Amino acid sequence: MKPDQKKENFEIEEPRTLLKTGVKYLAISLPLLFISPIVITIGFKAIKKSDNYIMIVLGLILAFFTIILVVQAFRKILKSLFSR
Repeated sequence: MKPDQKKENFEIEEPRTLLKTGVKYLAISLPLLFISPIVITIGFKAIKKSDNYIMIVLGLILAFFTIILVVQAFRKILKSLFSR
C-alpha cells in the first residue's frame, strides 16, 4: 500500500440488515407504546392515594425510551430505503 492511499476501516451496512434492525426496533417499541401510558396513569393514581412518585417516574422513563427507540427505528428504515 502506498503512503498516499488512505485505508478506510468503516463498514457500510447492507440495506437489508438495516431494514431488519429497524423493524426489530419497531417490534420492541410496540409493546412499550401501550405499557408506558398505562404506567403513567397508574402513577397519577398512586400520587392521589399516597404521594408515591415511583410509578410516574418509571412511566416517564419508559415513554422517553420508547420515543428514542421509535426515532432510531425510523432512521434505520429510511437509511435502508434511500441508500445507494
